[in-house]
Amino acid sequence: MKTSLMKNRIMKTFKNNFFPVAVTISSMLLLLFYSCKKPEQLPSMNKLASAEGAKVSAELLVEANPNADAAFNSFNSSFLISSGTTQYYKEALNVSGKDYFWRQALDIQMVEDVYLRTQSDAHKTLLTNLLNTFLQQNQGSGGLYDWNWNDYNDDLQWAGIAFARGYHITGNSTYLAQAKYAFDRSYNRGWTTELGGGIWWDVNHESKSGLSNNPEMILGCYIYEATKDITYLNKVIAIYNWVRATIYDPATGAVFENIRPDGTVSASANVYNIGAFVSAANHLHRLTGNSMYYDDAKRSVDYVKNNKTVGGIMTNGQRQGTWQSEFIRGLGEFVRDNNLWSTYYTWMKQNADAAWNIRRTDRNLMWNTWTTITPSDNITTAVECVGGVIMQQITPTTQPTGIVNNSVYRLTPKINENSSLDIAGGASGSLAEIWDWHSGGNQKFQIVSLGYGYYRLVPQHNTGTSLDVTGGSAANNTPIEIWTSNNNSSQAFKLVYDYHGYYKLKPKCAPSSCVNIQGANPANGTKCVLWPESNVDHERFSLTIQ
Repeated sequence: MKTSLMKNRIMKTFKNNFFPVAVTISSMLLLLFYSCKKPEQLPSMNKLASAEGAKVSAELLVEANPNADAAFNSFNSSFLISSGTTQYYKEALNVSGKDYFWRQALDIQMVEDVYLRTQSDAHKTLLTNLLNTFLQQNQGSGGLYDWNWNDYNDDLQWAGIAFARGYHITGNSTYLAQAKYAFDRSYNRGWTTELGGGIWWDVNHESKSGLSNNPEMILGCYIYEATKDITYLNKVIAIYNWVRATIYDPATGAVFENIRPDGTVSASANVYNIGAFVSAANHLHRLTGNSMYYDDAKRSVDYVKNNKTVGGIMTNGQRQGTWQSEFIRGLGEFVRDNNLWSTYYTWMKQNADAAWNIRRTDRNLMWNTWTTITPSDNITTAVECVGGVIMQQITPTTQPTGIVNNSVYRLTPKINENSSLDIAGGASGSLAEIWDWHSGGNQKFQIVSLGYGYYRLVPQHNTGTSLDVTGGSAANNTPIEIWTSNNNSSQAFKLVYDYHGYYKLKPKCAPSSCVNIQGANPANGTKCVLWPESNVDHERFSLTIQ
């Protein structure tokens, strides 16, 4: 159980910390966009398909990132305790006891970042064991799922995020229930109308802080995506409006530490707060399409880049704890979701390399001061090494080419790289499917930027139409078709980079869903439909410029 003394000691350290966090993003992109329609079969089709498959394989090899694997494996060698399915991270090299509640939650979120890169069954199993062990080790007097003993709302929120992300990765409904418990508990005891709204940091009402509001927004977004319960999204938007009006500077992008009961706003703008805000703003932009959230996120990212670095390097400067990971993750999501590689990749890579270069080579551990070599001592804590691991996961080894506006692409489904997204007809209403690649106009799409990370996909056999979600519906199994080009949200897609050269197509009208190859069937003629994002190969496409 955590004592107030422990919390105060940790928070005092954080408050005077600028957590410049190296950000970054996922992997490299190949852009291979295809479209569906029954082809006129060409004699050279098989040869062409083989050549395209070889090109994909060659490009994917470039994205291998041995530093990412080495960083995570070394972290586990140093801190992971395992006994059968009981697995947890210990506090420090010289402390065998479990890492404390909120710190363990940050450790687990690191594993989730690793899984999103690797899609490894072994990493999914590790995540499951970590979450189950967390429940066992942190239960209160009310039983396995009781965290009421913890007086700090941000603690519940960080743990809730770990469980919400765990649900999205594993589908385990117990994890979603625990995420909802964490959101509801912190909101119900923390949100009051004093100071205009917002959630108190703790039960003693010491302050209303970025710490107790930004993570709640992230958590609520994940829950809304899973449940479609609009009450969660409405609460998140209300929290965001309070943060923006009270502790966010819209002129600079700074996010201040807190506001005290007497109305005094802290002047410090710490990177961990800014990072959680960026993640929340980006998540809200993805869910609502409101460009204000995008603009706020970008302003805050640029504030850190321009004001919270040493020679461009995000470096903490203190050993006690790290929430570098929150900014890194937020930046990575923002860049990946909105195709901003050309804007931020150089800075991201600078920080990924800086973090790797200051590692202690006997253990490959990176502390959070990325301008100084990690000391070879035995007091290094797990949480101060989390940021360096995440930095390697989300930074491609070379800059992704990104989406070249107005260029024509083939979209190749991962489950059958000899086929392509294809349009089965030329008129509005013709359905999207997959079919063997034959280089027809019905398999080529011009990708046109609509701004704010959204794109229109125009089939080259009928350039007066666009890829479209039938009727603008968000329902599962809604067919994907082409329709006369318009300004509807059913024709605006996020092309979200999903590591290893693949993308997911996420329509603005159904932001939690993806274009999906129905039933994971790789055969010619299989229809493309809308389905909730599931981290599966039949929602992944590579994009190749034609």
